[in-house]
Amino acid sequence: MTESMFKLLTFLLGIYALLPTALARLCHLGVIWQGTRGGGKVAVTFDDGPHPVYTPRVLDILKEFNVQACFFVLGEKARAHPELLARMIAEGHEVASHGYRHQFPWFLGPRAAAREIREANRVISEITGQPPRLYRPPWGLFNLFSLFHSSLNGQKLVLWSFMSWDWGRRATPASITRQVLSRVRDGAILVFHDSDDTPGAAPGSPEKMLQALPLILKELPQRGLTITPLAELEARPGKPRPNWLKRFWQKIDLLIVRLLRVADIPMNGRPTLFRLAKRRYHGKPLVLDDGTVLRPRDPIGELHLNNEVLKEITGRGKDPERIALLTIKELRRSLPALAQWINNSPRLKNIRAVVGLTMLHAGVKRLGFSIFDPPGTIKRLAAWYQSWLLSLYHPEGKKRLAGHREKLSPKLVIMGREELLRRYLPAEKQGVKTGHYPNKEESA
Repeated sequence: MTESMFKLLTFLLGIYALLPTALARLCHLGVIWQGTRGGGKVAVTFDDGPHPVYTPRVLDILKEFNVQACFFVLGEKARAHPELLARMIAEGHEVASHGYRHQFPWFLGPRAAAREIREANRVISEITGQPPRLYRPPWGLFNLFSLFHSSLNGQKLVLWSFMSWDWGRRATPASITRQVLSRVRDGAILVFHDSDDTPGAAPGSPEKMLQALPLILKELPQRGLTITPLAELEARPGKPRPNWLKRFWQKIDLLIVRLLRVADIPMNGRPTLFRLAKRRYHGKPLVLDDGTVLRPRDPIGELHLNNEVLKEITGRGKDPERIALLTIKELRRSLPALAQWINNSPRLKNIRAVVGLTMLHAGVKRLGFSIFDPPGTIKRLAAWYQSWLLSLYHPEGKKRLAGHREKLSPKLVIMGREELLRRYLPAEKQGVKTGHYPNKEESA
C-alpha cells in the first residue's frame, strides 16, 4: 500500500468513525448525556439486555423501589425474549434501541449500520406496539451514518453522564456503588448492564451490579435526588433544540470542498448552483446528444451542486416537482456563469464535457444536457446520499420526500464543452477571457 493510499484511508476512517464519535462523546453534539439541572432528578438506564436470568431480577429490584428505568435492548435478544419487553412496558419502563446485534459501529458500512438500527426498531415495534424513540449505539461509538440516520428518522441519541464500570472483571458491588455515588449529580443519566454475553463484558458481571443496585437506589433519595423516567429528565421546556445536524454537515461540506479542490462558480458576486473540479472520466464510452464522444480518461469538468444554494431551493419547494422547477430556474442563471468560468480558465481548455450526478434532472435535456443511467453501485450510493441530503435540507425533511422515492433516481447529466459555450456564452466572447478570472487554486 502506498503512503498516499494509507493517508487517504486514515483520513476517511477519521471522517467516518473518529470524528462523529468525538463530536458525540466529547462535545456532546446532537446527543443527550444529562438532563436539565435544578430539578434534583436522575435517570437509570440499562444496556445489552434483555437477559433471561439477569433482567427479571433487575425488574424485581426496580419494582421493589418503585423506580421506572429505560432499557436499551438489543433487537436479537428482544426477539428471543419478547415476554421480558412486555413486562418492562407493563411495569412502566421505557424500551429503547441499542441496535440489533451489538456490532462495532466503526466497522459497519452505511448499509450494515442502517440494517442494525432498522431491524432493531422493527423488532421492538412489533413487540411493544410502538417504535423506540431513543437510540444508544453499542459502546457509545458512532460512525457518520449512524449519527445522522437516527436523527433524520426521529430517534433521539442518548449516552450517559458517566460510566458505572459494572461490566469489568475487576468490578465489585462496592466499587460500583462507590463509582456511582461519588459522581452522581443533579440531572445525571446512570448506565448499568443487565447482560454478560456481549463483547467486553466479564462473565457474571451483572451479579455484582445486582448487589450494588439496591444500595444505589436506596441512597439516591437520601441525597435529595429523585429517580425519574428518562423522558422527564431529558425534557427541556421552552428551549428549542438547535438543528446541530445542519450546522455539522455545513462544516463537513466545507472541509470536503477544500480537500477535493472543488471551486465555487460565482456570478456577479453571488454563488451559483455549481461547483466544479477537473477530473478524468472513468465510465464507459458515451455519445452525447450534441455529438460529443466521451471516452475513458478524457478530461472533464466534474459538476457538484452547491449545497448552500440547494438548501435555499429545497426550503422554497414543498415537493419534488416544485423543487425541480426552482432548480431549472437556478440552472438558467448558473449555466452562463459556468460557461464563462470554463472559457476563462486555461486549465479547463481541454475538457471534453461537464459531468454531474444528480436526482434533480427533470427538464435538463431542454437545457442541453444528455441523460444517462450511472452504474448500479454508484446509483445506489448516490440515491442514499442525495436522499439524505434532501431530507436534511428540506423544511419538512423525510416526511415530504417519503412518497416520491421513485422520482428521485440519480442520473448522469452531461454536456459537451463546445455545446455549453455555444449555448451559454455569446459568440464574440468565446475564446476571449471576460469577467471573473479564476485564480490558480480555483481553476484546478
